[in-house]
Amino acid sequence: MDFILACTRCHEEEDNPAAFRCSGCGGILEVQYTSKGTLKNFGKGKINQDRYLQMLPIEKYAVREGDGGTPLLEVDEGFPGDARVLLKLETKNPTNSFKDRGSVVEISRAVELGFGSVVCASTGNMGMSVAYYAREAGLGATVYMSKGGNKNKMQKIREYGGTVVTVDGDFNDAMRLAERESVAKSAFVCGDYHFRKEGQKTLMFELVEQLKGKSPDAVFLPVGNSTLLAAAYKALSELLYLNEMDRMPRLYAVQSEECAPLVKAYRTGKEISYERPNTVADAIAVGYPTFGFEGIRGVKETFGDAIAVPDKDILEAVKRLKMLGVGAEPGGAAAFAGLLNVIKNEQHLFDGKTVVVPVTGNNE
Repeated sequence: MDFILACTRCHEEEDNPAAFRCSGCGGILEVQYTSKGTLKNFGKGKINQDRYLQMLPIEKYAVREGDGGTPLLEVDEGFPGDARVLLKLETKNPTNSFKDRGSVVEISRAVELGFGSVVCASTGNMGMSVAYYAREAGLGATVYMSKGGNKNKMQKIREYGGTVVTVDGDFNDAMRLAERESVAKSAFVCGDYHFRKEGQKTLMFELVEQLKGKSPDAVFLPVGNSTLLAAAYKALSELLYLNEMDRMPRLYAVQSEECAPLVKAYRTGKEISYERPNTVADAIAVGYPTFGFEGIRGVKETFGDAIAVPDKDILEAVKRLKMLGVGAEPGGAAAFAGLLNVIKNEQHLFDGKTVVVPVTGNNE
Protein backbone atom coordinates (compact mmCIF):
# COMPACT_ATOMS: atom_id res chain seq x y z
CA MET A 1 0.00 0.00 0.00
CA ASP A 2 0.98 3.62 -0.40
CA PHE A 3 2.15 5.09 2.88
CA ILE A 4 3.96 7.88 4.64
CA LEU A 5 6.09 7.89 7.77
CA ALA A 6 4.74 10.23 10.44
CA CYS A 7 6.13 11.07 13.85
CA THR A 8 4.01 10.00 16.81
CA ARG A 9 5.35 12.94 18.85
CA CYS A 10 5.45 16.03 16.62
CA HIS A 11 3.17 14.55 13.91
CA GLU A 12 5.42 15.79 11.13
CA GLU A 13 5.94 13.65 8.02
CA GLU A 14 9.39 12.10 7.74
CA ASP A 15 11.02 12.50 4.31
CA ASN A 16 13.83 9.96 4.74
CA PRO A 17 12.40 6.54 3.74
CA ALA A 18 15.09 4.74 5.75
CA ALA A 19 14.63 6.80 8.93
CA PHE A 20 14.20 4.86 12.15
CA ARG A 21 13.25 7.94 14.21
CA CYS A 22 11.87 11.38 13.41
CA SER A 23 14.73 13.50 12.06
CA GLY A 24 13.12 16.58 13.63
CA CYS A 25 12.36 15.60 17.23
CA GLY A 26 13.67 12.03 17.57
CA GLY A 27 10.20 10.60 18.14
CA ILE A 28 8.96 7.16 17.14
CA LEU A 29 7.67 6.86 13.58
CA GLU A 30 4.42 5.31 12.45
CA VAL A 31 3.48 3.87 9.06
CA GLN A 32 0.34 5.68 7.94
CA TYR A 33 -1.31 4.30 4.82
CA THR A 34 -2.65 6.71 2.22
CA SER A 35 -4.64 4.08 0.34
CA LYS A 36 -7.11 1.48 1.52
CA GLY A 37 -5.67 -2.00 1.73
CA THR A 38 -7.40 -5.18 0.69
CA LEU A 39 -7.45 -8.75 1.88
CA LYS A 40 -8.62 -10.39 -1.33
CA ASN A 41 -8.40 -14.01 -0.22
CA PHE A 42 -9.12 -13.51 3.47
CA GLY A 43 -10.70 -16.69 4.80
CA LYS A 44 -9.89 -18.69 1.65
CA GLY A 45 -7.04 -21.04 0.86
CA LYS A 46 -3.77 -21.64 2.64
CA ILE A 47 -2.95 -19.19 5.41
CA ASN A 48 0.55 -17.73 5.52
CA GLN A 49 2.22 -14.34 5.61
CA ASP A 50 2.30 -13.91 1.82
CA ARG A 51 -1.42 -13.22 1.50
CA TYR A 52 -1.18 -10.01 3.56
CA LEU A 53 1.29 -8.23 1.27
CA GLN A 54 -1.28 -5.59 0.33
CA MET A 55 -1.54 -4.61 3.99
CA LEU A 56 2.20 -4.04 4.36
CA PRO A 57 4.69 -1.26 3.45
CA ILE A 58 6.72 -3.30 0.96
CA GLU A 59 6.29 -4.02 -2.73
CA LYS A 60 7.24 -7.69 -2.49
CA TYR A 61 9.00 -10.16 -0.23
CA ALA A 62 12.70 -10.07 -1.04
CA VAL A 63 13.37 -13.22 0.96
CA ARG A 64 11.59 -16.44 1.82
CA GLU A 65 7.94 -16.76 0.97
CA GLY A 66 5.36 -18.95 2.66
CA ASP A 67 6.41 -18.26 6.23
CA GLY A 68 3.93 -17.76 9.02
CA GLY A 69 0.81 -19.90 8.99
CA THR A 70 1.57 -21.05 12.52
CA PRO A 71 -0.94 -23.46 14.07
CA LEU A 72 -3.56 -22.90 16.72
CA LEU A 73 -3.64 -25.53 19.44
CA GLU A 74 -6.68 -25.87 21.69
CA VAL A 75 -5.70 -26.94 25.18
CA ASP A 76 -7.90 -28.85 27.58
CA GLU A 77 -6.60 -27.88 30.99
CA GLY A 78 -9.94 -27.88 32.77
CA PHE A 79 -10.06 -24.10 32.89
CA PRO A 80 -12.88 -22.71 35.06
CA GLY A 81 -16.18 -21.90 33.39
CA ASP A 82 -15.38 -23.87 30.25
CA ALA A 83 -12.98 -21.22 29.02
CA ARG A 84 -11.70 -22.12 25.56
CA VAL A 85 -7.95 -21.51 25.45
CA LEU A 86 -6.03 -21.53 22.18
CA LEU A 87 -2.26 -21.37 21.83
CA LYS A 88 -0.84 -19.70 18.71
CA LEU A 89 2.42 -21.58 18.19
CA GLU A 90 4.81 -18.91 16.93
CA THR A 91 7.62 -21.32 17.78
CA LYS A 92 6.91 -22.93 14.39
CA ASN A 93 8.40 -19.98 12.51
CA PRO A 94 11.82 -20.53 10.85
CA THR A 95 13.90 -19.24 13.78
CA ASN A 96 11.45 -20.47 16.44
CA SER A 97 9.90 -17.09 17.32
CA PHE A 98 7.39 -14.49 16.22
CA LYS A 99 10.29 -12.16 15.40
CA ASP A 100 10.43 -13.64 11.90
CA ARG A 101 7.22 -11.82 10.97
CA GLY A 102 8.87 -8.46 11.43
CA SER A 103 12.25 -9.46 10.05
CA VAL A 104 10.92 -10.53 6.67
CA VAL A 105 9.33 -7.09 6.21
CA GLU A 106 12.35 -5.15 7.48
CA ILE A 107 14.83 -7.07 5.33
CA SER A 108 12.57 -6.72 2.29
CA ARG A 109 12.41 -2.97 2.89
CA ALA A 110 16.21 -2.79 3.26
CA VAL A 111 16.60 -4.53 -0.11
CA GLU A 112 14.07 -2.17 -1.75
CA LEU A 113 16.06 0.82 -0.51
CA GLY A 114 19.34 -0.60 -1.78
CA PHE A 115 21.14 -1.31 1.50
CA GLY A 116 23.93 -3.86 1.64
CA SER A 117 23.86 -4.42 5.39
CA VAL A 118 21.64 -4.10 8.45
CA VAL A 119 22.17 -3.52 12.15
CA CYS A 120 19.94 -4.16 15.12
CA ALA A 121 19.90 -4.34 18.90
CA SER A 122 18.50 -7.49 20.45
CA THR A 123 18.10 -9.57 23.57
CA GLY A 124 18.61 -12.59 21.32
CA ASN A 125 15.62 -13.79 19.32
CA MET A 126 15.35 -10.74 17.09
CA GLY A 127 19.07 -10.87 16.37
CA MET A 128 18.79 -14.48 15.32
CA SER A 129 15.85 -13.68 13.08
CA VAL A 130 17.46 -10.63 11.47
CA ALA A 131 20.71 -12.51 10.83
CA TYR A 132 18.79 -15.41 9.28
CA TYR A 133 16.75 -13.29 6.88
CA ALA A 134 19.68 -10.99 6.07
CA ARG A 135 21.63 -14.05 5.00
CA GLU A 136 18.70 -15.17 2.85
CA ALA A 137 18.75 -11.77 1.12
CA GLY A 138 22.52 -11.60 0.77
CA LEU A 139 22.93 -8.77 3.28
CA GLY A 140 25.42 -8.41 6.11
CA ALA A 141 24.04 -8.21 9.66
CA THR A 142 25.52 -6.82 12.86
CA VAL A 143 23.67 -7.45 16.12
CA TYR A 144 24.33 -5.46 19.29
CA MET A 145 23.62 -7.26 22.56
CA SER A 146 24.32 -6.85 26.23
CA LYS A 147 27.51 -8.69 27.18
CA GLY A 148 25.41 -10.40 29.85
CA GLY A 149 22.95 -11.63 27.23
CA ASN A 150 22.08 -15.19 26.25
CA LYS A 151 25.30 -16.81 25.01
CA ASN A 152 23.50 -19.59 23.15
CA LYS A 153 21.55 -17.03 21.17
CA MET A 154 24.74 -15.12 20.40
CA GLN A 155 26.24 -18.31 18.99
CA LYS A 156 23.16 -18.96 16.86
CA ILE A 157 23.35 -15.43 15.44
CA ARG A 158 26.93 -16.17 14.37
CA GLU A 159 25.83 -19.49 12.83
CA TYR A 160 23.29 -17.56 10.77
CA GLY A 161 26.12 -15.38 9.46
CA GLY A 162 25.63 -12.36 11.73
CA THR A 163 28.29 -10.46 13.65
CA VAL A 164 27.67 -10.00 17.38
CA VAL A 165 28.92 -6.88 19.16
CA THR A 166 28.56 -6.97 22.94
CA VAL A 167 27.76 -3.86 24.91
CA ASP A 168 28.34 -2.83 28.52
CA GLY A 169 24.72 -2.34 29.56
CA ASP A 170 21.29 -3.70 28.70
CA PHE A 171 19.08 -3.77 25.63
CA ASN A 172 18.39 -0.04 25.64
CA ASP A 173 22.12 0.68 25.72
CA ALA A 174 22.59 -1.70 22.80
CA MET A 175 19.82 0.03 20.88
CA ARG A 176 21.43 3.44 21.25
CA LEU A 177 24.74 2.05 19.98
CA ALA A 178 23.10 0.26 17.03
CA GLU A 179 21.35 3.46 15.98
CA ARG A 180 24.59 5.43 16.20
CA GLU A 181 26.62 2.83 14.34
CA SER A 182 24.03 2.57 11.56
CA VAL A 183 24.85 6.11 10.53
CA ALA A 184 28.60 5.48 10.56
CA LYS A 185 28.25 2.25 8.57
CA SER A 186 25.41 3.37 6.24
CA ALA A 187 23.42 0.35 7.38
CA PHE A 188 19.66 -0.10 7.57
CA VAL A 189 18.35 -0.21 11.14
CA CYS A 190 16.24 -3.24 11.99
CA GLY A 191 14.58 -3.79 15.33
CA ASP A 192 11.62 -2.55 17.29
CA TYR A 193 10.63 0.23 14.91
CA HIS A 194 7.75 0.95 12.55
CA PHE A 195 8.48 -1.57 9.75
CA ARG A 196 8.85 -4.45 12.20
CA LYS A 197 5.57 -3.52 13.81
CA GLU A 198 3.84 -3.77 10.44
CA GLY A 199 5.22 -7.27 9.87
CA GLN A 200 4.08 -8.40 13.29
CA LYS A 201 0.51 -7.41 12.43
CA THR A 202 0.30 -10.61 10.41
CA LEU A 203 0.07 -12.70 13.57
CA MET A 204 -3.34 -11.20 14.29
CA PHE A 205 -4.43 -11.36 10.65
CA GLU A 206 -3.73 -15.09 10.71
CA LEU A 207 -5.45 -15.59 14.03
CA VAL A 208 -8.70 -14.01 12.89
CA GLU A 209 -8.60 -16.01 9.66
CA GLN A 210 -8.09 -19.21 11.62
CA LEU A 211 -11.14 -18.31 13.73
CA LYS A 212 -13.22 -17.75 10.57
CA GLY A 213 -13.54 -14.01 11.15
CA LYS A 214 -14.75 -14.44 14.71
CA SER A 215 -12.86 -12.40 17.22
CA PRO A 216 -11.58 -14.09 20.37
CA ASP A 217 -12.76 -12.56 23.60
CA ALA A 218 -9.24 -11.91 24.86
CA VAL A 219 -5.64 -12.11 23.68
CA PHE A 220 -2.70 -12.32 26.11
CA LEU A 221 0.59 -10.92 24.82
CA PRO A 222 4.09 -10.80 26.33
CA VAL A 223 5.66 -7.36 26.50
CA GLY A 224 9.30 -6.46 26.05
CA ASN A 225 9.45 -3.52 23.69
CA SER A 226 5.65 -3.66 23.31
CA THR A 227 5.99 -3.87 19.53
CA LEU A 228 3.80 -6.98 19.29
CA LEU A 229 1.15 -5.44 21.55
CA ALA A 230 1.06 -2.24 19.48
CA ALA A 231 1.03 -4.29 16.26
CA ALA A 232 -1.84 -6.44 17.51
CA TYR A 233 -3.98 -3.42 18.27
CA LYS A 234 -3.23 -1.87 14.88
CA ALA A 235 -3.97 -5.11 13.05
CA LEU A 236 -7.29 -5.61 14.83
CA SER A 237 -8.27 -2.00 14.14
CA GLU A 238 -7.53 -2.52 10.44
CA LEU A 239 -9.57 -5.72 10.34
CA LEU A 240 -12.53 -3.95 11.91
CA TYR A 241 -12.19 -1.11 9.40
CA LEU A 242 -12.24 -3.63 6.53
CA ASN A 243 -15.21 -5.50 8.08
CA GLU A 244 -13.16 -8.70 8.31
CA MET A 245 -13.81 -9.13 12.03
CA ASP A 246 -16.92 -8.88 14.16
CA ARG A 247 -15.59 -7.08 17.26
CA MET A 248 -12.47 -6.04 19.15
CA PRO A 249 -11.05 -8.50 21.70
CA ARG A 250 -9.61 -7.40 25.01
CA LEU A 251 -5.83 -7.16 24.99
CA TYR A 252 -3.82 -8.24 28.03
CA ALA A 253 -0.20 -7.13 28.38
CA VAL A 254 2.06 -9.41 30.43
CA GLN A 255 5.48 -8.61 31.90
CA SER A 256 7.73 -10.13 34.53
CA GLU A 257 7.59 -8.53 37.96
CA GLU A 258 11.37 -8.19 37.62
CA CYS A 259 10.97 -5.87 34.63
CA ALA A 260 7.54 -4.28 34.36
CA PRO A 261 7.81 -0.62 33.29
CA LEU A 262 4.69 -0.77 31.10
CA VAL A 263 2.57 -2.41 33.78
CA LYS A 264 3.65 0.12 36.39
CA ALA A 265 2.86 3.03 34.08
CA TYR A 266 -0.54 1.54 33.27
CA ARG A 267 -1.35 1.02 36.96
CA THR A 268 -0.22 4.45 38.12
CA GLY A 269 -1.30 6.50 35.13
CA LYS A 270 2.18 8.00 34.94
CA GLU A 271 4.63 8.14 32.04
CA ILE A 272 6.70 5.02 31.42
CA SER A 273 10.04 5.23 33.20
CA TYR A 274 13.14 3.11 32.69
CA GLU A 275 13.60 0.03 34.86
CA ARG A 276 16.76 -2.08 34.80
CA PRO A 277 15.83 -5.63 33.72
CA ASN A 278 16.51 -8.55 36.04
CA THR A 279 14.32 -11.37 34.80
CA VAL A 280 14.89 -14.96 33.67
CA ALA A 281 12.71 -14.14 30.66
CA ASP A 282 15.53 -12.61 28.60
CA ALA A 283 13.37 -12.27 25.49
CA ILE A 284 11.25 -9.62 27.24
CA ALA A 285 14.00 -8.06 29.36
CA VAL A 286 13.56 -4.49 28.13
CA GLY A 287 13.84 -1.62 30.59
CA TYR A 288 12.10 0.98 28.44
CA PRO A 289 9.63 -0.32 25.83
CA THR A 290 9.82 1.62 22.57
CA PHE A 291 6.13 1.17 21.78
CA GLY A 292 5.00 1.25 25.40
CA PHE A 293 2.74 4.27 24.91
CA GLU A 294 0.96 2.57 22.00
CA GLY A 295 0.71 -0.67 23.94
CA ILE A 296 -0.96 1.06 26.88
CA ARG A 297 -3.38 2.73 24.50
CA GLY A 298 -4.29 -0.65 23.02
CA VAL A 299 -4.93 -2.12 26.46
CA LYS A 300 -7.08 0.82 27.54
CA GLU A 301 -9.12 1.10 24.37
CA THR A 302 -9.95 -2.61 24.34
CA PHE A 303 -10.80 -2.64 28.07
CA GLY A 304 -8.06 -5.16 28.72
CA ASP A 305 -5.43 -5.13 31.44
CA ALA A 306 -1.68 -5.06 32.07
CA ILE A 307 -0.31 -7.52 34.60
CA ALA A 308 3.08 -8.49 36.02
CA VAL A 309 3.80 -12.07 37.09
CA PRO A 310 6.65 -13.47 39.19
CA ASP A 311 9.50 -15.21 37.40
CA LYS A 312 8.64 -18.41 39.27
CA ASP A 313 5.20 -18.37 37.65
CA ILE A 314 6.79 -17.89 34.22
CA LEU A 315 9.02 -20.90 34.81
CA GLU A 316 6.00 -22.89 35.97
CA ALA A 317 4.21 -21.91 32.75
CA VAL A 318 7.17 -23.29 30.78
CA LYS A 319 6.69 -26.62 32.58
CA ARG A 320 2.93 -26.67 32.00
CA LEU A 321 3.39 -25.97 28.31
CA LYS A 322 5.94 -28.77 28.09
CA MET A 323 3.34 -31.13 29.59
CA LEU A 324 1.07 -30.09 26.73
CA GLY A 325 3.78 -30.94 24.23
CA VAL A 326 4.66 -27.30 23.58
CA GLY A 327 8.23 -26.08 23.95
CA ALA A 328 8.77 -22.51 25.11
CA GLU A 329 11.51 -20.38 26.59
CA PRO A 330 10.54 -18.18 29.59
CA GLY A 331 9.78 -15.10 27.48
CA GLY A 332 7.71 -17.23 25.11
CA ALA A 333 5.68 -18.61 28.03
CA ALA A 334 5.12 -15.29 29.80
CA ALA A 335 1.72 -14.63 28.24
CA PHE A 336 0.51 -18.09 29.30
CA ALA A 337 1.75 -17.35 32.82
CA GLY A 338 -0.31 -14.17 32.69
CA LEU A 339 -3.45 -16.07 31.73
CA LEU A 340 -2.94 -18.60 34.53
CA ASN A 341 -2.44 -15.73 36.97
CA VAL A 342 -5.66 -13.99 35.95
CA ILE A 343 -7.70 -17.21 36.07
CA LYS A 344 -6.30 -18.00 39.50
CA ASN A 345 -7.43 -14.63 40.85
CA GLU A 346 -10.65 -14.26 38.85
CA GLN A 347 -11.80 -17.79 38.16
CA HIS A 348 -14.95 -16.95 36.25
CA LEU A 349 -13.70 -13.99 34.21
CA PHE A 350 -13.53 -16.07 31.05
CA ASP A 351 -16.56 -18.30 31.56
CA GLY A 352 -17.59 -19.54 28.11
CA LYS A 353 -15.04 -17.23 26.47
CA THR A 354 -12.35 -17.83 23.84
CA VAL A 355 -8.87 -16.75 24.90
CA VAL A 356 -5.82 -16.82 22.64
CA VAL A 357 -2.24 -16.93 23.90
CA PRO A 358 0.67 -16.75 21.44
CA VAL A 359 3.65 -18.85 22.50
CA THR A 360 6.17 -16.43 21.09
CA GLY A 361 9.53 -18.16 21.26
CA ASN A 362 11.46 -21.33 22.00
CA ASN A 363 15.17 -20.52 21.95
CA GLU A 364 17.25 -21.25 25.03
